[in-house]
Amino acid sequence: MENYDVIGSLEKYQEYQKELAQVLEGAAEVTSRLNMSKEKELAQLSKKVQSDTFKIMVTGTFKNGKSTFINALIGEEILPAYALPTTAIINEVKYGTEKRAMLYFREKLPEPLPDKLADKAVRHMEQYKGQKIPPLEIPYDEIEDYVVIPMGVDEKQMKLQSPYEKVELFYPLEILKNGVEVIDSPGLNEDETRTRVTMEYLQKVDAILYVLNANAICAGDEMKFVKNDLYDKEIEDVFFVVNRFDQIRQREQPQIRQYAEIKLKEIYPQPELFCLSAINALDGRLDKDDSLLEKSGIIPLEKRLTEFLTKEKGKVKLASPAKQVRQILSREALEVVIPRERKLLDSSLDEVKRKYDKIQPRLAMAEKEKEQKESAMLESIEISSRKLEREIKKNINNLIKSIPVWIDEFTPKTSFGLAPTKKKAEQITAEISAYLQEKVSDAQRDWQKDVFMLVIEEEINDIFSGAEKDISKIFREIDDINVELAGEAYTANDVPFWQRVVGVAGGLALGNVTLAFSGGVNGLGKEFAITTAVEFGSVIVLGMLGLLNPFFIVAVLGGEFLYNIIKGQSRSLEKLKEQIKTEAVRKLAENADKQAADMADGIKAKMKDIAKQIIGSVSKELNDIENQVQAIIEEKQQGEQEVEKRRRELAQCEAKVHELNTKLDTLIFTLVGA
Repeated sequence: MENYDVIGSLEKYQEYQKELAQVLEGAAEVTSRLNMSKEKELAQLSKKVQSDTFKIMVTGTFKNGKSTFINALIGEEILPAYALPTTAIINEVKYGTEKRAMLYFREKLPEPLPDKLADKAVRHMEQYKGQKIPPLEIPYDEIEDYVVIPMGVDEKQMKLQSPYEKVELFYPLEILKNGVEVIDSPGLNEDETRTRVTMEYLQKVDAILYVLNANAICAGDEMKFVKNDLYDKEIEDVFFVVNRFDQIRQREQPQIRQYAEIKLKEIYPQPELFCLSAINALDGRLDKDDSLLEKSGIIPLEKRLTEFLTKEKGKVKLASPAKQVRQILSREALEVVIPRERKLLDSSLDEVKRKYDKIQPRLAMAEKEKEQKESAMLESIEISSRKLEREIKKNINNLIKSIPVWIDEFTPKTSFGLAPTKKKAEQITAEISAYLQEKVSDAQRDWQKDVFMLVIEEEINDIFSGAEKDISKIFREIDDINVELAGEAYTANDVPFWQRVVGVAGGLALGNVTLAFSGGVNGLGKEFAITTAVEFGSVIVLGMLGLLNPFFIVAVLGGEFLYNIIKGQSRSLEKLKEQIKTEAVRKLAENADKQAADMADGIKAKMKDIAKQIIGSVSKELNDIENQVQAIIEEKQQGEQEVEKRRRELAQCEAKVHELNTKLDTLIFTLVGA
């Protein structure tokens, strides 16, 4: 990926990043001099813009060559690529001046822990007693001891959840130096706990490269994931990579590509599809063989991916905060703060004090109204969370009713025959478990999409559309107070409500810097519904799947029951089914209240984050008025010399704002027109 203008495009984008970061630093300084509460936000955003990278996630089912493809993309054999399932945790490949690796631990360690863990990691966890475990630097040449699924142990051990959250791999490569991070994920069909690791990352990345296998193109489980977990979650930034295309006979390649396009178009109307050979691309790079690299088919993907990142994705990453800071500098600093302060500086000290005394009751009333609206929002959120809890419990109860029906309708492939054995009983149990897990997973996806996301969206809209109306009244009162102080009207009250709420850093509650431009509360409701369904929905689904896995079911059946099966009692299959029904239903019912409460409380915490951001925006504007007027009174009390000094400072700030706005206009035009 070091060739073909890829690096040049990334370097150009980094120049835009640096330019915007410098403007943000300048804006932080000038707003600080104007006593505006923007300095911290702008400084933080400057650091974020400067350090932000393009995160590319590579995912797909086991045996499709993900790790080899990543190595080809990067140009070095960084990740292990074996013929067995290897990736147990997320691997983030980043730039570093030297090769090193950092291991991160889960906030809450799973129980039980796998037996086969590296001694160094075990000692580290014991040192911190499993609480708030800091990351651990591990030798780069030993990363396989941590990221590879242990082989040679029993299947139950292989399926246990890792205590590690992720590993960061730092590597001195040009492509990584120029702002690209590559994320390797566990295979989607390896195990439900590792699939969950992948699912949690889908909403956090800039692009997803979904690797398919040319020898088994668009398999059922792959298309199911594409439909349910990508398209239905409105994840659009997906590139489909058909790997091992060189293994297809040349005359059959057009048909394979056409078939893949037809299958993908059933889900995505215009899929981005690329057919290639990862091993040829990797060998071409390692051996400096340009003809093999060209033949591999990876170059068109790299060109399109770079164009998408630096222009389409990069435009949003930089243009949105650029427009937001432009608004702060123009509509707040130039149109409100500077004219108001000049007007007050030109007034007598007595006049300023009179105006200050006059607005005090209005500021106090606005503060009181803010507190009342905050209390009302929190009460609405509490009521909403209990409604969501009831909806979740209703869903679990429906599953509990469905499980016996599903078990009755299922016929295992394995038969007890004339000589029932424990091995046959366990095999039949595994088949029933796999069937149940599939039915539960399908039912939960349908429920999330058709019921739960709609309920969440409705609740968010109800809570925050009301808040929007109420808080907008307070903002209008703030604008009127500013008019009272300045003695003239201005146009800052034309700023949309949500842009005033989210501030320059964007939608912090959802981690989305473009929320300010999403179209108000309706955009918020939909965004919130999608993110919470992914984040919390997968937790409850996988919790249920854990209760229905064959190891659990075999354990709860007990040795005595299996012994009776082995003895050859009549109606063995019916008895086994009945026992599985009883235990599965019992465990789901046993955990229903806690699962529903935990999920509802998690969503409630997210709602409170948004409420806090709304209220905080009001507090900032009220505090700004208070602080700015008090500063003017202090300056006037110190005499005309101090007032004149402040006038000169305002003129400098005004000139600086115009300078920054010119740079922003040029940058925005370049980004939008790029």
